[in-house]
Amino acid sequence: MKKEIHPGSFQKALLNWYDRNKRDLPWRKTQDPYAIFVSEMMLQQTQVKTVIPYYERFLKELPNWKALAKTDEQKVLKLWEGLGYYRRARNLKAAAQMVQKDFGGKLPDTLEEVLKLPGVGPYSAGAVLSIAYQKPLPLVDGNVIRVFSRVFLLRGDLKSGPGNKKVWDLARQVLPAKRPGDFNQALMELGATLCFSDHPQCLLCPLLDQCQAAIKGVQLELPESLKDPKTKDVPMAALLILKQGKVLVKKRSNEERWLKGLWEFPSSEGKDFEDARNKLEKALGVKAEKAAVQQVKHQITNHKIELRLYPAPPPKKGLGSSYRWVQAKALAELPFASAQNKLRGWFLRRP
Repeated sequence: MKKEIHPGSFQKALLNWYDRNKRDLPWRKTQDPYAIFVSEMMLQQTQVKTVIPYYERFLKELPNWKALAKTDEQKVLKLWEGLGYYRRARNLKAAAQMVQKDFGGKLPDTLEEVLKLPGVGPYSAGAVLSIAYQKPLPLVDGNVIRVFSRVFLLRGDLKSGPGNKKVWDLARQVLPAKRPGDFNQALMELGATLCFSDHPQCLLCPLLDQCQAAIKGVQLELPESLKDPKTKDVPMAALLILKQGKVLVKKRSNEERWLKGLWEFPSSEGKDFEDARNKLEKALGVKAEKAAVQQVKHQITNHKIELRLYPAPPPKKGLGSSYRWVQAKALAELPFASAQNKLRGWFLRRP
């Protein structure tokens, strides 16, 4: 029989622990809704230690909604370069434009209106509104799912369907009317710093005496893991084309599957590397060398990308507006995605 958990004791234990142990993070030193919104967009699927320098640099360059709204998307992507999931950067700029146009330059304080902003879902809305405006709105992310699966002994799929609804229901039940922002941050903090997937630090946990999984000794079984999507290998070729001290690069279009608006050495996917290289040769009217001069590996979600760079002569045919000849010293000014950035780094370091 499960031990009944009282919201009051849950809240008190968690908030007392948070007040003593919370990490010193830059977005916790402000009540500016803009800064909090930026931090939440950056923290989606990205570790705190990775986000901190990006967050600080981003706010220094673009300190408010107006600055972000009027800034060229290429600059936003460049500031985001290396952080990954670039759709977040484009959504962030679009959200700033919407805040300026529709909400008078001020982040709205209702769930209905915040959910209208590009890239904002129930989690992000709950986080921003509870932290910036102290609205009593719950949130659920991977850390919260892990904590609740153990405290409330929840099994099955908690990321979708009835299981996920159950987690959201519990998040609403335990949320206090006072300090909802701190409480939500405390939940995520607990998952990030003590309630690890492997080797949870149960003896240090403020909820130890309330945790059903710890009481039964089954915390390592939860949350129950689901089968990850099968990893797909993605062979890619890129061409290194030089002419009069310049290198040919291409801007990815809005029709691309990934990395819209970012720059790259002209590239293509294929069923294998030869097929990918052949596609590029046909598109540009060139004959590339058979041997790659550099190769890099990178993973996006369940796609394992191997990207090989082949030298090729300058095209004789005309190129579309998405192509540009760039001086090597200016190459670093363009926003490149991670795998292409590795190729760029190699190119700029070579003798």
